[in-house]
Amino acid sequence: MAEAGLTHMSCEDASIRVARELARRILSESLDPLSFAKDFEQLYIRAGYPRAIQEVGSLDDEIAIAARSQDELKAYATTLLLKLIATNETEPKN
Repeated sequence: MAEAGLTHMSCEDASIRVARELARRILSESLDPLSFAKDFEQLYIRAGYPRAIQEVGSLDDEIAIAARSQDELKAYATTLLLKLIATNETEPKN
């Protein structure tokens, strides 16, 4: 890998990177963020529950128990996505 200029990336780091890229895509293409809640949850679980994606990783639970309208949930999810992509990728882990 080193001779190709590639480095090893942990599952946690890769999941955080994928979550951020997915968030960027959802926002840039004006997609429904609620329809991706399970995707974020799977990334969160597979990465070992990193704090960096905890809020989006728990979004599906929030949807299930929330006493909010769909519009309110979408606005909340959009806020979480914006927060995720604004977060510095070098933040400390757990």
